[in-house]
Amino acid sequence: MKSRTWKAALILLPGLLCAAPAVAQKGMGNPTGVAREVVKPLVETMSGTIKDIKIGPCERTTGRSAEGAHLIVKAEDGRMINLHLGPAAALDDVLDHLSAGQQITFEGFRTDTMPQDAYVAKSLKVGDQNFDLRDEGLRPNWAIGPRGAGGGGGPGMAAGRGQGQGRGAGGCYW
Repeated sequence: MKSRTWKAALILLPGLLCAAPAVAQKGMGNPTGVAREVVKPLVETMSGTIKDIKIGPCERTTGRSAEGAHLIVKAEDGRMINLHLGPAAALDDVLDHLSAGQQITFEGFRTDTMPQDAYVAKSLKVGDQNFDLRDEGLRPNWAIGPRGAGGGGGPGMAAGRGQGQGRGAGGCYW
């Protein structure tokens, strides 16, 4: 019986190890995220009105989260922006402060492989609340984790789960 268990474990283990990367999100054709690239994309500051909040699968990110959080924002120039915030599980505190109809200002970036009106948020300002989602090197704060003075993700990053008003289902374009 013991040898049968060991054989089964030896057969299943390589399969499980190979499956882990398949569960992770892929990225827009790039093997790594922008935080690991030498040349960073241009960060732009924009303002607009939140039209919708979408929580759903992100099939083309470099992260490992099953669900991403997006804001659909009508920019001041009239464009509809799909603003990727990050993994929904790490952003509950941020999402609790957002609702459709709010005016926001955000810093965001995009790469050439992303759709034209798609951006990734570096920071958000809603009223008098500021949310820094990525550091100056564009590394996500939820990926940094607490490491002593100033190294943590700040309050709310990776804290709790919950369902708030205005969260719609929707797929992630990347």
